[in-house]
Amino acid sequence: MTRQVCHWHQGHTDRPTLIALIETGSGPGAILYACPDCMHVHQLLPFAPAASGAPVCPRRPT
Repeated sequence: MTRQVCHWHQGHTDRPTLIALIETGSGPGAILYACPDCMHVHQLLPFAPAASGAPVCPRRPT
């Protein structure tokens, strides 16, 4: 199994969660993964494609 790098703490994780796909018109873009600890600390939500009926950027409580 390939280990992914958590974008938030810049370390490897064996349990990555896809957080965002960043598309750009001028380059390759990015795929952002987070580990479970960073998801909790930064209150991150997993990526939910619009095709599933879920909002792409759900609002978080402030």
